[in-house]
Amino acid sequence: MASMMDKPSEQFSKEWNRLHSDSVKWAGAAHKFGKAVFPMWVADMDFAVPQCITDALSQRIAHPIYGYPDHDLHVQESAVRWMQQQYQWVSEPENFILVQGVLPGLFAAVRAFSRPGDGIIVMPPIYPPFFEAVEQNGRHLLSVPLLDGGNGRYHIDFAHLEKVLDKARMLLLCSPHNPVGRVWSRDELQQVVSSCRKHGVQIVVDEIHADLTHTWAVHTPLATVDPQCVLLASASKSFNIAGIGGAIAWVGESEKKSVYLAELRRSKSLGMNTFAKVACQAAWDAGASWLREMKDYLEKNALYLQSFLHQNIPAVHFRPPDFGYLAWLDLRSFGLSDAELHQRLLNAGLGLNAGLGFGQEGSGYVRLNYGTQCARLRHGLFLLQQALPS
Repeated sequence: MASMMDKPSEQFSKEWNRLHSDSVKWAGAAHKFGKAVFPMWVADMDFAVPQCITDALSQRIAHPIYGYPDHDLHVQESAVRWMQQQYQWVSEPENFILVQGVLPGLFAAVRAFSRPGDGIIVMPPIYPPFFEAVEQNGRHLLSVPLLDGGNGRYHIDFAHLEKVLDKARMLLLCSPHNPVGRVWSRDELQQVVSSCRKHGVQIVVDEIHADLTHTWAVHTPLATVDPQCVLLASASKSFNIAGIGGAIAWVGESEKKSVYLAELRRSKSLGMNTFAKVACQAAWDAGASWLREMKDYLEKNALYLQSFLHQNIPAVHFRPPDFGYLAWLDLRSFGLSDAELHQRLLNAGLGLNAGLGFGQEGSGYVRLNYGTQCARLRHGLFLLQQALPS
């Protein structure tokens, strides 16, 4: 397995010093963990963005006036072309709405299509803001935990889902699913949609990680299965521009779009800033080849991680995810409490996301970000080995 790490792509193997670049992952780690740690936590990558984004931003910055951006459809047209190229999904530019980010768009959808006290389904372990979108908006959380098939591959608990749908107004779907690493199959999505339609439940889906789907999986945009859904996507994860912001929301029904737009305006979540528009359009227009090379690098990292754990820490259970750079590591076999795991990792100087942050179902797990240079990945894994009982 070591051979696949011998000749990494030069642009992704370059180690950038991010400590003085206003990086929450690096500079903010000491505040997050209470001490200096090697950061493999928050979901951004240590790779430079593609040159097409740098060039487009530089060209825009060269014009020294940064006033309000126009309400044209250029970004939406780029999104349409991107979705067609990547997923063979054909849509109209007018169905895409520019929003400040996936989370502002998600929170706005909760307010637009449900009322205080309504039941909203989430499937933990899941990205923590899903809980916040429900509870901070005064809705009732309905938890339908995912099922672990015993081999690290999670499944939707359709029997449980059917039992709670009659109490729900909405389902918040994470597709692909962070942190467990699943890209849901078309059959699974069709079953979710069929169940929700029977009960009149609105689906809002976060597809921010979709472009990072690996070669061993196929992502299906939910809108191709459920034209009644609200779909949120962005270039931020796939092209490492989360600090710039910006996302798109797809709404296929005109009446629903009007309701959503009203809430976006009310909450001041509508639109992208000037530089987000430039970066997203450049990514979707000219970033495909960079993305392919970067995903190849991530796949090699995932397989190296799997090999290292098998050879050196076999008690850690890990299945390479279907997408991205987030490893969901099962440490339950060590018999340690979550507090003990946390302290051991801190003592070793390694910063990971605690599984409990993704719901009670994450107890005994950690999330490790391997979206970094292979040399840094090796270092982080050696720290993990030191942290855990031999």
